[in-house]
Parts: sequence; C-alpha cells; structure tokens
Amino acid sequence: MDNNEVVKKKYGAWIKKTPKGDVISFTIEGQKFNMWKNTFKKPESNQPDFQIYEDNFKPKDELEF
Repeated sequence: MDNNEVVKKKYGAWIKKTPKGDVISFTIEGQKFNMWKNTFKKPESNQPDFQIYEDNFKPKDELEF
C-alpha cells in the first residue's frame, strides 16, 4: 500500500422507533453511539440538529455490585 493512499472505512447505522422519538444507533471502532434529534433547537440558533451520546448501557446481569 502506498503511504499516500487513503483508506476509506465504511460504517452502518440503524434507526429505532422509541416513545421519545427516533434514535439512530451506530458503532465506530468498537464504541457504540446513539444520535437523537435535538428537540431544544430553535430555528435561528446555531445548535446542532442532532445530539450524539456514548452508549454505555449495561444490562443488570453485567453490572458489578
């Protein structure tokens, strides 16, 4: 491989319907993320259209006590 060659990586995302709205879930380099529509955004503001949160949810079975 040439040192100047750009390696492109491909990632996927999934849309889930929830009572709070649609959430887009995706994983990059093994880290999970969730993306939600920013419901607090005003038309004239410079806030982002979406908020991205790290998905660090662990089921009860995996929690340490």
